[in-house]
Amino acid sequence: MPGRFHAAHTPGEYEALAREIEAAPKGLEEPAHVVPRAEQRRELGTDVYHGGLVMEAHASLDPGGYHQGLLERALAAGATVIPHCKVTGITGEAEAFELATAKGTVRARDVVVATNGYTSALTPWLRRRVIPIGSYIIATEPLEPGLMDSLFPTQRVVSDTRKVVYYYRPSPDRTRILFGGRVTSGETSPLHSGGLLRDDLIGIFPELKKTRISHSWMGFVAYTFDELSHIGKHEGIHYAMGYCGSGVGMASYLGTRVGQQVLGLEEGRTALDGLAFQTRPLYTGKPWFLPLTVAYYRWRDGAAA
Repeated sequence: MPGRFHAAHTPGEYEALAREIEAAPKGLEEPAHVVPRAEQRRELGTDVYHGGLVMEAHASLDPGGYHQGLLERALAAGATVIPHCKVTGITGEAEAFELATAKGTVRARDVVVATNGYTSALTPWLRRRVIPIGSYIIATEPLEPGLMDSLFPTQRVVSDTRKVVYYYRPSPDRTRILFGGRVTSGETSPLHSGGLLRDDLIGIFPELKKTRISHSWMGFVAYTFDELSHIGKHEGIHYAMGYCGSGVGMASYLGTRVGQQVLGLEEGRTALDGLAFQTRPLYTGKPWFLPLTVAYYRWRDGAAA
């Protein structure tokens, strides 16, 4: 558990991080310490930031391996998993649902919708309440061990204080850099985003100007208008979604809780129960406002630097 280095992209953000950790409410403190710019290279081999905050208890995992482990546990417990089986219609009401799928009809007492950034017109009420935002990531070709050691002296994951944030880390075997962010105001393809992300990576680490990338991919996260995750029930259908970029942890937690709620167990209660799930006028699930919003925050990030 190497922790996370949260880098300040301006001197003002560094001061804000320092104040934040000092003002943590009693009982909610976390092991963390600030690293001034003069000592930054012991954490990260770049001078583009103005110091940062080490969050000592933060951790990372391989989401593909984690998913495989969850799948294996579910199968071992007796669950039936049918892949590549899109649901095309939901009719009925509580305790008498009928789901049309690509492979036939399913009848169910309970239905859980957990589509998050992929919520579709199949559930229009939920679709109006989550904002799908593309997350774009690249992996570099293998690097020399000495270069990796100079760029990432620790094994920490890295994020920064930009509104249009970068997030990156060395691969678990310390051979590649995995680098993510948002490179365009609207959505694009990994074929286009890969080169743009590489340019941004070189902006942080000029030593990588001759380094190629081996992989480029993307996926959709889901934000909400109140920036909170949501769990509940609408018209008899359970839901859990809106993880705002923290889906590996929050989806696991709320997935457990929504399952317990389906079973009527007391331990399924959460602090998020009963929250109003907000939407906005004229929003139907396609975030027409996102390009302008991203462009504005990108400008603000640059103006503050």
